[in-house]
Amino acid sequence: MRLNLFQRLYLFYDSCVTELIIKVLMLIFGLYFLPLEAASLTVVFEHNPPFQMIDSDGIGHGAVYDFSKKLLKYAKLDASFEGMPWARIIQKEINHPNRLILSITKTELRSENFIWLIKVYSGRQYVWKKANKQDPKRILVAMERNSHKATGLKSYFQEKNVVEFLDSEQALAALVKNYVQRYVGTTFAVHGKLAQLGYGMGEVERRELFDQYNNGTMDLYLALTKGSSVEIYNRLNTALEHPEILQDVNSLLLKFEQKEKDIILESK
Repeated sequence: MRLNLFQRLYLFYDSCVTELIIKVLMLIFGLYFLPLEAASLTVVFEHNPPFQMIDSDGIGHGAVYDFSKKLLKYAKLDASFEGMPWARIIQKEINHPNRLILSITKTELRSENFIWLIKVYSGRQYVWKKANKQDPKRILVAMERNSHKATGLKSYFQEKNVVEFLDSEQALAALVKNYVQRYVGTTFAVHGKLAQLGYGMGEVERRELFDQYNNGTMDLYLALTKGSSVEIYNRLNTALEHPEILQDVNSLLLKFEQKEKDIILESK
């Protein structure tokens, strides 16, 4: 049977639409069944003694860094590790999925913005001053850029008296060198940062508890950025339930707690 022009055009149109539908369905199902493990994980961390540090070659080390390496091994996940300033992490990296952040402080404001995996440290925050140094009339306080303490510090010391530094170690160094008169941090963190700088606890004097939020307690976690792969999350969660990993977490917490007690006793 011979087809007229209209019928030929209709068949051509129908075949094109069918082909298009098939291609769209193949694309959809291809994406849907794409292996979830194809997502790559990046571990991002700042230089934050004594939890994790970055050496002169850009290589990470430290207790939390080592624990995260072991956790990834048990989770059977490959990951790249990138040390960087905290400002870059909190301004840029948190906007990307599949980022595992080391030693991030959990606060009320942050609680809904991350996937919190496991606590690796808990301590009380205090106000510190330079030892045996008389205060000037104006008291300046050092703070790392994009600090979770920013709101509390600006309220406690007044915004005009808060001075920002690249990271917490530089902020504490400013106190030791008498560029500022106050610093806020936990005893354990202050001790670790002073050691990295080549100083002892005799350089500083602990004052009042800084209780502007969370009753003065600072909890550090490993956390994933929102939108991260379900497969990555599930593998990390499964690894965190392994008896050896649970033992390592408890040992880490107890080690930090005991070290802090020893530091306090040595300082008296």
